[in-house]
Amino acid sequence: MKVADKLKQAAEKGFKVLKEGQANILYIEQKLEKDDKGFLKQSGKKKMANEVNEIRGAVFYNPVQEFNRDFSISVIREFIKLRKEEHVTKKKQFDGVKLLEALAATGLRSVRYIKEIPDVKMLVANDLDPKAVELMEQNFAFNDCDPAKFKTFTHDAVHLMN
Repeated sequence: MKVADKLKQAAEKGFKVLKEGQANILYIEQKLEKDDKGFLKQSGKKKMANEVNEIRGAVFYNPVQEFNRDFSISVIREFIKLRKEEHVTKKKQFDGVKLLEALAATGLRSVRYIKEIPDVKMLVANDLDPKAVELMEQNFAFNDCDPAKFKTFTHDAVHLMN
């Protein structure tokens, strides 16, 4: 399916599409209400309002972290380059890297890792929120990510890493 057709279908389903790096992420925008003290009202919890989170997605997305995501991709690429050199020196075969994103939310970072780092063998994307995992799975499909390269989980991050 062409990108233009995918974008049209996403808009028809109420999604906005965010472009970052090589990823296009489905996103449902949600305007949060403020109380009389400037706190955001959200399902019984209050959060301080600011220019970043006054309007946010139904699943967490932080646009301020784009530089961090760019930087982490660069660092992993450099790590892979060094690992390949090490394997050549030891006359071993390099099989790629396995990555964990324990708090994946929309899956933006995970999708970028799969699309922008050629040597990702397997990526585990996790979030405690089942809605987040459902959205990240949609984002993997929306970005034509190879299902053999990722697994998704709905676990507590601490338990997943143990």
